[in-house]
Amino acid sequence: MMGATIPSDAELLAVFDSDEARRTMHSTDVLEHLGLPMFQRRAVEEALDAMSARGLLQALSGARYRLPKKRQVPELLGYYTHNPRGFGFVAPEDGSDDIFVPATSIAGAMHGDRVAVRAFQAERGREGVVLRVEQRRPARVPGVLLLRGESAVVECDDPRVRGPIIVEHHEDASNGDAVLCEITRFPEHTGELPLGRVKGSLGRPGALDVEVVKVLAREGVEESFGDDTLVEARALPERLRPEDYLGREDLRDVPLCTIDPDDARDHDDAVYVRRDDHGGYIALVAVADVAHYVQPGTAMDRDARARGTSIYLPDRAIPMLPRELSSNLASLREGEDRLTLAVEAHVTPDGRISRSRVIEGVMRSRARLTYGNVARALGWSDLGAHSDKAVELLPDIEVAAELSQLLKSQRLRRGALELEVPEPRVRFAEDGRTPVDIVQSRKDPGLKRAYSLIEELMLLANEVIAQHCEKHKVPTVYRVHGGPEEAGLLKLCAAARALGYSVDPDDVSSSKKLSKFLRKTAKDPAARVLHFLLLRSLPQAQYSIDNTGHFGLASEAYLHFTSPIRRYPDVLVHRVVRQIARKERIRRDEEKLTELRASAASSSRLERRAMEVEREVLDLHRCVVAREHIGESFAVRITAVTGGGPYVQSEQPFLDMLVRSSSLNEAEWELDATGLAIRGRKTGVVFRVGQGTTVEIEDVSMTRRSVFARLAPAALDEMRVESKRGDKRKAKDGSKHGRDDKSRSRAQRKGGRW
Repeated sequence: MMGATIPSDAELLAVFDSDEARRTMHSTDVLEHLGLPMFQRRAVEEALDAMSARGLLQALSGARYRLPKKRQVPELLGYYTHNPRGFGFVAPEDGSDDIFVPATSIAGAMHGDRVAVRAFQAERGREGVVLRVEQRRPARVPGVLLLRGESAVVECDDPRVRGPIIVEHHEDASNGDAVLCEITRFPEHTGELPLGRVKGSLGRPGALDVEVVKVLAREGVEESFGDDTLVEARALPERLRPEDYLGREDLRDVPLCTIDPDDARDHDDAVYVRRDDHGGYIALVAVADVAHYVQPGTAMDRDARARGTSIYLPDRAIPMLPRELSSNLASLREGEDRLTLAVEAHVTPDGRISRSRVIEGVMRSRARLTYGNVARALGWSDLGAHSDKAVELLPDIEVAAELSQLLKSQRLRRGALELEVPEPRVRFAEDGRTPVDIVQSRKDPGLKRAYSLIEELMLLANEVIAQHCEKHKVPTVYRVHGGPEEAGLLKLCAAARALGYSVDPDDVSSSKKLSKFLRKTAKDPAARVLHFLLLRSLPQAQYSIDNTGHFGLASEAYLHFTSPIRRYPDVLVHRVVRQIARKERIRRDEEKLTELRASAASSSRLERRAMEVEREVLDLHRCVVAREHIGESFAVRITAVTGGGPYVQSEQPFLDMLVRSSSLNEAEWELDATGLAIRGRKTGVVFRVGQGTTVEIEDVSMTRRSVFARLAPAALDEMRVESKRGDKRKAKDGSKHGRDDKSRSRAQRKGGRW
């Protein structure tokens, strides 16, 4: 008996979909089937009518209902993402478009659950009903403990998690403490709350370590590996065994070297380039043969798939693979024999790939170099540390730099996009834990060129392997990227025109035209604004077994091959490339394709999770640095405008800040039609994206991961004067067109289209 609870869409759908009731049913039959009292008939009929309006059921005369003659698509599996407003989305494991789930159709699903959903085509896209939960999200949820008399609840940090969680036990935790709550009973129905228990306190909200733990727990990130994975890892040999060398090409005499950041803990790839006899180049990119150790079905494989990628925090890495493999046996350490799956590519003097091959080999890295070593040895920068081995290998590095530049020129000519988006890096005090500064990691031009040298060789290897897989028509996981949406291009053009460039959508309609425009504006001080806008208009690259090309790289076939220590898709690619090399039978059946689709979708989802964790933890470190500069003034540039005020960015320290409306004595902002400027309705002050000004850091909120600023008094006065000048210019221009035009102009300003 369900009592007075109105059944969910999934429960009602199950009545019509059951073997014994697959027929036309009267509403009273539905009540009887569910054991509901007659007084709930009207409420149930309203729910059935709502389902009929959405296409889940077909309504007939006389309060009768049935499944539509055109049945819905078969049920799909995917991960549920909840929206605090009540509805949600399911990202299917087959990689297809997300499915919208109305509030009445989420049943007992919680954010992060793996669910079965039945989807149907609605006017605005696919909608669906959660049929059941296949696998629950991680039980640990971060939040704040609130004691209310004899009762206790945990208010979840993540508004997407259904709550509050009713707490049965709260050992050694006080009111207002940050805690990890373990859910002991998940909800079964739409309106039900979860139950949980608290095992101890993390501390008070706002402390850096506490907030980082909460971020990792919220996203279900585990730093430690499972016992079965650790058993397998510890059983690995310390060094290669004699049988590991069998059947492999000996590359140990080739002067390969690794080039990584100075704090790199694992080394996936090593490179060597030499000239051939015809003026071209022979490039060898040797990649750690992780697939030799991580076999399908093992605990290490299951753990790697569940993690998807390594996560890089400012003070440490959370690896995809155990340290025994990621930092030792698979890592291409200097002077040690290592197994490799390598790409040898012959490149003509004009940058074409004339031939290539894949090598299962054994290598020995000649040197562990950093980007700073390379930049200094090549004379590109004097900031990097001197390295005798970099000087020793300089002739080889110079040839690699030549090829890299050639490849980059070819790539840009075919339409690849080169976006200058600065990457932040945290500097710590001597204790290695206390953040003291945030800097741009590649601000030095010479260091940037050294990074580009390796990036181009990695792009070369990844494209060669993609073409290799295409040639052999084997199923694998590609890296795909679509072009920008029309709305994004229109905004980009509007921004470019505001900066003085004459450009319309036709001028940036293809990757080749867009690439040309970006190169044209590269030296403009405001170019970063254009690059940010373009980045926002582009869809995020993802993994797929369907090769649809990569817009950003202007590549017809691209995948990830060069980082198997830190990315699971690379491991999947290595496995099929090894099968091709060994002439083994490669499965192409539907079961295998379904498995690959699920792995690709999972990898995309976990990559997004890693990016979110890395961004948020970085923001926490930014807050700690900014806290030491409260009251200080900084020159900034406006990077975005919102209804809450403008966002600004300083160069040193490298901080993002929100200028709060309260600091400007402004209650409401008016957004212009392009979304690139806001005007205060009360003060008339205008903020434009790309504009420079001066701010003072006012406050920091660790729990909101935000730095708040106010305009410096002189800057505010200057902006008020400039806004008045702009109004006078507009008034003067408007007077030429008569009263009607001025009235229309006032109406446009009032409507936010000024």
